[in-house]
Amino acid sequence: MFTVHEPPGKTRHSLFRRRKIPAWLIFLPCTAAFLAGAPPSARGQTIPTTLYDAASGLTNISIMSAMQLPTGQIIAATQHGFYFFDGRRFVPFGPEQGLPAAGVGVAAAQTGDGDLILTYADMIYVAHNLSAAASPDRLRFQPVDNGRSLGHDSHRRIMPWRGGLVVTDRDRLLFIHKEGARERISLLASTLGMQGDPLTDVTALHEDGDTLWIGTSNGRLCAVSGPDLHCPSLPSLAEPRGLGAITQDRDGTLLARTLHELVVVPRGPAAPHVETIPHAGRQYENYQHLLTMSWSPQGALITQADNDELAIRTGGTWKTVTLDGELSNSPLTALLFDQQGALWMGRMGYGLARAGGFGTFETFSRRDGLASDVMWQMARQPGGPLWIASDTGISALDTRTNTVVRTIGQAGFHIAADRHGGIWQAGPEGVVYHDAQTDWQRDHAIKRVNQILIGRGDDIWLLSDHGAWLADAARRDQEPVPVPGLDGSYVTGLIDAAGTAWLVERGRLVARHADGTMAIMLPKWTLATFAPYVIAMQDDHHLWIGGQGGLYRLTHDGDRVQDLTFCDPAVIGNNMLYSLVIDRHGRVWAGSDRGVNVFDGKRWVTITEADGLVSNDLDQDSLLEDADGSIWIGTSRGLSHLLRPEALLTDISPQPVITAMALGEHPYYGGRAAFSRAPLRVTFGTLDYRDAPRLRFRYRLEGADESWNETAEGSVRYPSVPPGSHRFMLMAFDPDRHQQSAIVTARITMAHPWWDGWAVRGLAAVCLLLAGYMAWRIRVGLLIKQRRKLQSIVDRQTQEIRAAHQALIEQSRLDSLTGLLNRGAIQSLLQSSLAELPAATPLMAGLIDVDHFKQINDRWGHLTGDDVLTEIGSRLRQGLSGGDAAGRYGGEEFLVVLMGESATLPHMQALCHTLGAMPATVGTPDLVVTVSAGIALACANETWQSLIERADKALYRAKAEGRNRVIQAP
Repeated sequence: MFTVHEPPGKTRHSLFRRRKIPAWLIFLPCTAAFLAGAPPSARGQTIPTTLYDAASGLTNISIMSAMQLPTGQIIAATQHGFYFFDGRRFVPFGPEQGLPAAGVGVAAAQTGDGDLILTYADMIYVAHNLSAAASPDRLRFQPVDNGRSLGHDSHRRIMPWRGGLVVTDRDRLLFIHKEGARERISLLASTLGMQGDPLTDVTALHEDGDTLWIGTSNGRLCAVSGPDLHCPSLPSLAEPRGLGAITQDRDGTLLARTLHELVVVPRGPAAPHVETIPHAGRQYENYQHLLTMSWSPQGALITQADNDELAIRTGGTWKTVTLDGELSNSPLTALLFDQQGALWMGRMGYGLARAGGFGTFETFSRRDGLASDVMWQMARQPGGPLWIASDTGISALDTRTNTVVRTIGQAGFHIAADRHGGIWQAGPEGVVYHDAQTDWQRDHAIKRVNQILIGRGDDIWLLSDHGAWLADAARRDQEPVPVPGLDGSYVTGLIDAAGTAWLVERGRLVARHADGTMAIMLPKWTLATFAPYVIAMQDDHHLWIGGQGGLYRLTHDGDRVQDLTFCDPAVIGNNMLYSLVIDRHGRVWAGSDRGVNVFDGKRWVTITEADGLVSNDLDQDSLLEDADGSIWIGTSRGLSHLLRPEALLTDISPQPVITAMALGEHPYYGGRAAFSRAPLRVTFGTLDYRDAPRLRFRYRLEGADESWNETAEGSVRYPSVPPGSHRFMLMAFDPDRHQQSAIVTARITMAHPWWDGWAVRGLAAVCLLLAGYMAWRIRVGLLIKQRRKLQSIVDRQTQEIRAAHQALIEQSRLDSLTGLLNRGAIQSLLQSSLAELPAATPLMAGLIDVDHFKQINDRWGHLTGDDVLTEIGSRLRQGLSGGDAAGRYGGEEFLVVLMGESATLPHMQALCHTLGAMPATVGTPDLVVTVSAGIALACANETWQSLIERADKALYRAKAEGRNRVIQAP
């Protein structure tokens, strides 16, 4: 951050503070009264910066100088060598580029031939054909050697001139120029054909076409173009007179700086004169070799001053800018404006800072004399200062000198200036009228005022939670009077050119015309959760209403609403809008807690801290367009003044760069890489420094990614790269500005593995053919042998199949657990027996059920239960005569078919008795098993179903009568 001597600050509150005054604000008048007694500070404008230090790759943070390559990369010289910014972080130059691993870097410059020269304290290196290098880390430097070592000079000055480079070397001037294919170092005086060496004690250099200007430690300024020196006469200079920096403006006026002064030498006949640089004391007395000057894109001259300050000269007028933050007053060592107009500042022991918004934003705060950093509404007094309402008072800012000329120690949220020099202020204690020229004021006990409107003529409208009030600016001694019919709760409003008051209530929009008639324009908002805060008029037929939930655009013709459009918050960039203004170009400015959203009629753009805004947290009604078209923005950390809105609304196409690629641990610079399964890492960034904090990237590797991927990081890793040639495609997009870059690509070529080559493939094909032929021959022989065995095998297998088939037939009729007939087989046997047995032969069917079988399973386990069923099956087979049959009917039930003499009740009882005498073969000696049975003797013409049914009923009776018995059906 840094501060300029001449602007003020700003601030904002939460939603609830906008509508309900917190209790602590009761004490603000006392605090503000105390602050009002203090004289305004002479300090001014703060501008946010982004600091690049060790965390950004600058392992040495003592910056000596900085320059920007035509491709956009920043090169920084430090006390431990050179670094370049690749769009993501600073990368050191070193042995891979042919440079020493360490050494005091002094400065870098590009010659007219396109070579890059790096000067160290004791060595000079050059890299040729800079434009051919894909990235600075691909450069290869060579030492420039004149056959003898250079003196150790960490105060070197360099200047490109006549296709070469002029370099100071202690008390002499050297000239580096090409001689054949190599660079040669010679004395500049000898190169120019001078007698002796008058070019000594040089402390500053500047080129002006074919002329080289030099400044010396004794205050001489001379022009060199041939064997003679031309040294214009200069006014007397204050000590020390040494010239530390020289530059020229667009008109050709030469400017040379000493420790305290600026020498101005016009190109024409006008005499040179000397200006005192403000706040340039003795801080740089031991660092005069670090003095530098730089031109802003707007034509302002920037140079160092004491105590964390920069001195800025615009049109012959000076002002100072103070660095903000926790930085000490260590010297500034580099001042560089990049291609986007941002100022880079080197600082000894801190790194390199980038000030976005320099020359575009001014920022003011309490340290500049404002009553508070928490800014609310602003009002421009006709022909006078800008009045700013804040938490602890209202301040008048003279924007011509950027100084606070008056502070009134009364907290204010809303403010308005009438044409009679009156300032109307609404705060927690009510409404106060202030005379802008005197200390006279008048209090009005109208509280909870949400807006003050300047109407036609001398009308002053006060919109409050309990109605609208009307005051007369020309009769300041009179109390405001309630407006008949307007007794609602009004959030905000505006007065149009016809005198119609557009009044916004919580749930509706009302229009009150100049003749007193009223119309309800909107009885309710289409979005039920919408809470309005602000309203602005675009023209006679269009209104914009913003608040919690988004933004409406209303089109009307008189009292008739023609259209109501709700703007998608996702497109705007926010759904909570606290401030709204429409500038002279019809652009809509909407303030929120995420910055300022601007609509130019085609798209929305978001302005944030990354652009130079002091804070993204705007306050309610804290946007104001000034007469010159600039925009004042109040936030919770000060007041921002956007001097040139177009500068931030102009598109800067994102510039993504692929900074490095690596396969495993080895850098990849393109070409054909030997096959490996090493991971591929691609790092990338952007040379669009202004928008870098909010940019995101989309990337895709052909052959690996089916679609585009998205990331906010600066690198991506692939586990491996398939063989072949693939394009890595990258684009950057800015979600706040709804734009994206062109696609940049890098090609990765991975060789096929040796086993995937054409020779290996051909050999493999031949081997496969031979193997196929041999396999065919072997197979034919085997077929002949196999045919002989086939018949015997077929015969044997036929027998086996028949045996297996018979076994399957038997198996299909038997129960696998008990060995008895299964249900289907026993039913079939019963049915056939009934049909085929002579009528005189008795036939009995019995259903046997194991008593309490579930308890057996539960107590002794299912395996024991299976053993019981198996044993019962064995007993049944043993107890049946030749013509009888038994089968497992289901679960623990068995069906017994008795025929002839065995078809009697006693026989069945004896059989069931043998089943209950369970032996120890089941593995459970204490197990007691009993069975119940129901039997039925077949009658004439009885079906097997009816016989089973009768036996089943008898079984049911046996169980009902206590189990362990046999019951015969009647």
